[in-house]
Amino acid sequence: MNPVVSQTDSFVNQLNWHTNQSTKALEQLASGTRLLAPQDDAAGLAVATKLEAQLRQFDAAARNLANATSFTQTQDGYLKSAQGTLNRMGELAIRAQDATLSPDQRALYQTEFQALKDTFNDTRTAEYNGQTLFDGTAHTVASSPENLTQLSGIDLFTAEQNAVTAQTTRLNTPAQAQAALQDILTATDQLATARATTGSTLAELESASTRLTTQAESTTAALSRISDTDVNEVMSRLARGQSLTQNNLFALKQLNSN
Repeated sequence: MNPVVSQTDSFVNQLNWHTNQSTKALEQLASGTRLLAPQDDAAGLAVATKLEAQLRQFDAAARNLANATSFTQTQDGYLKSAQGTLNRMGELAIRAQDATLSPDQRALYQTEFQALKDTFNDTRTAEYNGQTLFDGTAHTVASSPENLTQLSGIDLFTAEQNAVTAQTTRLNTPAQAQAALQDILTATDQLATARATTGSTLAELESASTRLTTQAESTTAALSRISDTDVNEVMSRLARGQSLTQNNLFALKQLNSN
């Protein structure tokens, strides 16, 4: 075999190899990932695939936590409003125990009291995204791929709460007003407990969200170390490949000249 032809083939093969390496380096820089094909790093690709799946799961869990937080915040907002309603009802019940009130004045108190009862009852039947807020149902959400978080059910349909909105709860006489006040005070105690429950649930959701964020950040960093392009290394490899390509071209030119 002609030694000149053999040497030329060798230079061409080297030129093609360095050109391919330079092209691959440019693709890694452009895409931002070094795993352009499975053969680039089979083991790294397997690990990266698992980490990407985990990140998708973390994202889904974060959405669950956001919805659960909104649900609980809505509960607390309604409870705060209900507390204001009960406070005004209690005030009216005390005022209605004034024996010096005229029938017309007492009737005015009763009219407002009835309106407040209706308002309180509307709160009890409030919904969030089609879910009843205060029927006592405990909802569960996946707060991470491994854990579940339970939202405590809040029940505003207990006997004490029902007593507040009952037709027999009135302010037409001082005795009725005194009985109504006792029902209101009991309902207020239960409402305070319910608000403490929402506060505890919100704290738990916040803690779960913090843990999830930490997990997601750690997983993202691990994925980045495996799959992201090392710009300095690739740039060095690209410069070397381009230099060797120029050397091969020069050698081929000289060989052809000879």
